[in-house]
Amino acid sequence: IKCVESTGSWKFKVAILIIGVYFLVVLPCTQIFFRTHPWLYKYTDIIFFTTVVILALYKTNLTELGFSKKYLTQHLVLGLIAGGILLFSLPLLETGLKSTGLIDHELFGEKSQHHVLNSLSSLPEQLTTLVFIPLIEQIFFTGIILQSLLKKMNAITAVYTSSLIYTLAGFKLTLGTFGLGIGASSLYKLTGTLYASILFHISCALGGILLENIHFTRKLEIPKNLTIRL
Repeated sequence: IKCVESTGSWKFKVAILIIGVYFLVVLPCTQIFFRTHPWLYKYTDIIFFTTVVILALYKTNLTELGFSKKYLTQHLVLGLIAGGILLFSLPLLETGLKSTGLIDHELFGEKSQHHVLNSLSSLPEQLTTLVFIPLIEQIFFTGIILQSLLKKMNAITAVYTSSLIYTLAGFKLTLGTFGLGIGASSLYKLTGTLYASILFHISCALGGILLENIHFTRKLEIPKNLTIRL
């Protein structure tokens, strides 16, 4: 796989400022003021990330953010292979977690009625989860934050740091989220573009929905008096 040399113009100090605003202002305000507003509570983080991405597009260009067309086909194929391996390994992963008893551990997510509700969510919400959020989060965390960290840190430290930041964002404290960050960041370091990272993130999102709808919900029963409001 051939790598495209990064041409990102984002400075390390700018990335630190953005992360500081998110963790010191946006996240606390969300937890304190928006808990009674379900939509804002759920999407404040992605609204912030989208705003930063829009400003980034105004300041720079798609190539600098990680959308170079050089070696495009190779990078798309790599992303499809990485995502395909993940999806095809889901049954084996579930079997392994069940056999070790780790499937009920909070680090791997909570199996609750929440998964049933997600499985019955609207099509626009599913499309947002599968396409829009992976696109925005990869541009934000990989195209901006990771690129900036790579200018000040060695590759391994930068990959782990950006993955940790992604895991802490929105209190998504699971090994799956950290693994997603590691995988997406590593694919970017390998290719120099975001295509493989985005496809891998989409595969992870799809895998999460499949686990919720097919594997986890097989042992959950929806109460007869449960009313779902879409």
